[in-house]
Amino acid sequence: MSRSSSNLFAALTVGVFLLAVPAAATAGELGLTLGAVSGPARTVGGSTSTLNFSNGVALQAVYAKKFMSIKYAELSWESLLMVNPRQSVNSTTTSAIKNYGSLIVAPGMRLKFYPEKRLSPWVVGGGGYALYYPSSSSIAGKAIAAISNTNSLALEMGGGMDFIATPKWTIRGEVRDFYTGSPNFGVGVSGRGQFNFVVSGGIVLKLGK
Repeated sequence: MSRSSSNLFAALTVGVFLLAVPAAATAGELGLTLGAVSGPARTVGGSTSTLNFSNGVALQAVYAKKFMSIKYAELSWESLLMVNPRQSVNSTTTSAIKNYGSLIVAPGMRLKFYPEKRLSPWVVGGGGYALYYPSSSSIAGKAIAAISNTNSLALEMGGGMDFIATPKWTIRGEVRDFYTGSPNFGVGVSGRGQFNFVVSGGIVLKLGK
């Protein structure tokens, strides 16, 4: 297993543990979704060349617990883990990294409308931590010496729709955008931040009685 894979596995294990502990200890809900993550091209500093990114696979786990109900709405806190194992980088600047992986942990607040209805929309916002794992080889296939991971703050916003299938199970579709610092691409890029746009769908299990 490569250095990047080992670090990603370790971080994923910790993240799953942090989600699983509260989920097992108290009532609430646990959502699992699968989707795609994408982002806009970045311009290489001092040139007209751009770094273009393939769509990556977004694996998400979210634990949430309601803490306030008002007429026609409810407010919940949530803890999200998003893992993107790999996104390829394409560019004419072949000294840039070949690919990278990412992990985001983002606590947040969710406002759901008409929660007792079969179909209920919601919005979410929050912030947390992002970790990027660059490959140790370039687009040209050459080894990159001393390439480092990137640790960054992450801001999150998004929304979705829940469809109650049974008293225990809900079907979910959602979109989220995570804004973070720039990964280490092996070359300088213009701008300070990286957008990670995630579209996903999955299931939600109601925990407890």
